[in-house]
Amino acid sequence: MAFRPQELEINGLRILRFEYMDLTHRELLEAFDQSGEIIRQLPARSARILTVLNSRFNEQSAEAFKRYALHNTPFVAASAIVATPFWSVVVTSLKLNGRRDIRLFANAEDALGWLTRPAVRPRVRRRTVLFGGKSD
Repeated sequence: MAFRPQELEINGLRILRFEYMDLTHRELLEAFDQSGEIIRQLPARSARILTVLNSRFNEQSAEAFKRYALHNTPFVAASAIVATPFWSVVVTSLKLNGRRDIRLFANAEDALGWLTRPAVRPRVRRRTVLFGGKSD
């Protein structure tokens, strides 16, 4: 199966969709390179990416994906990944190594929902400390 990156527009947001499905080892490595070239053409912290990983897994392909993902970090705002269990382990290791913008999902629909969600400001709870160390 050939690798064909897609560009989607959902709710006015540009989403890059990279499906690594049933690729040979060589095709997978070439697809990671091609994806990286696309991502690095974008402004910093702007890429919203949906990745579907369902190709054969081996140590070399796992290391290649880690390099690809870490090298593209400055360009990524959010990355949603749908992966087989073996690939999920690789993705989890990326999260532990600083890729906090990555989330794993069971299916592409949930992943797209997360990528296109409205930006929500975190709620800040304000506390007023009264005299005597008690808070209200």
